[in-house]
Amino acid sequence: MAYKRSMPYVATMTSGLTLTSEVDLDQAFDHVLLGIPTMASGTDVRVQVAGESGGTYRNIYLSPQTGGADAQTAVVYNIDSGITQAYIPVPVQGCQHMKVELTTAMTATSVEFEIVGISL
Repeated sequence: MAYKRSMPYVATMTSGLTLTSEVDLDQAFDHVLLGIPTMASGTDVRVQVAGESGGTYRNIYLSPQTGGADAQTAVVYNIDSGITQAYIPVPVQGCQHMKVELTTAMTATSVEFEIVGISL
């Protein structure tokens, strides 16, 4: 089976902000990987998607988990602040436009997130 992998797209998080500019992946991919850089701010990472360029961006929610206290509550897809220097699969299948969001603003410097699309 052959895979088609995109060149990495870059989403730059500027110091003092919590949201990157829009990243257009040029097409909708089957799978998307988000490259998490080393970050000193201790902030969680989230991803927002929109159906069109300049559209309304929304957080990705995961389906309710079975069992436990939050069994009926969908939760925001969240990458823990302890994860750095890694590529994380992001559940954005079929979405071409995305932004990276931080739960707290970067304070020290700007960082770049790599986004790689993969199609089967």
